[in-house]
Amino acid sequence: MKTNLSIKLILNLCTLILSGCHSLKVTDDSISKDSVDPNVFVINRTFKAKPKLVFEAWVNPNRFMRWLGPKGASMNFIKADVKEGGTSLWSMTTADGKTKFGTLHYKIINSSDLIVYIQNFSDKSGNLIKAPFSQSYPDKLLTTVRFYPDGSNRTKVVVRWEVFGIASDAERQTFQSLKQVMQIGWSDSFDKLDSILLEGK
Repeated sequence: MKTNLSIKLILNLCTLILSGCHSLKVTDDSISKDSVDPNVFVINRTFKAKPKLVFEAWVNPNRFMRWLGPKGASMNFIKADVKEGGTSLWSMTTADGKTKFGTLHYKIINSSDLIVYIQNFSDKSGNLIKAPFSQSYPDKLLTTVRFYPDGSNRTKVVVRWEVFGIASDAERQTFQSLKQVMQIGWSDSFDKLDSILLEGK
């Protein structure tokens, strides 16, 4: 009986891998627990604004590009297709004058509640490339963003980044080693978002 159960579990896992993970299921449990998994990075911030307004800052390209990125960075959309199944192409110039490109492949967009997308670095035409800053950085990350009401006029945002698809041990180790840099980058972004929300813009 145990052997048959093990075989079924293995077959189910193989089916999921071969299907390319087209069906992404996100649960509250997967986003609410601070994970010690080296393949996962989680950060959160509470903003003084209602969920609908904070959510809008993520799905409206003109607002999103005003705050995403570390201090001194400027972001623009070359192509913005923010919908389930859509793909956006962005460029970002950092404080050192270097410009990077990347894509966001939207999987789930639930109004004022949840956004899920797969992201990767690309060339200016949207073709996947290795990260400009590290040849051993994972090719793709799954980004899950949850929006939780916190009182009458506050919203807690939880961002979860995890290695997506096939990745080598070296790529997973690089992801783990850069978590402090990710913390700084997201904190800078959240500081800018906080200012925009407080200004009501």
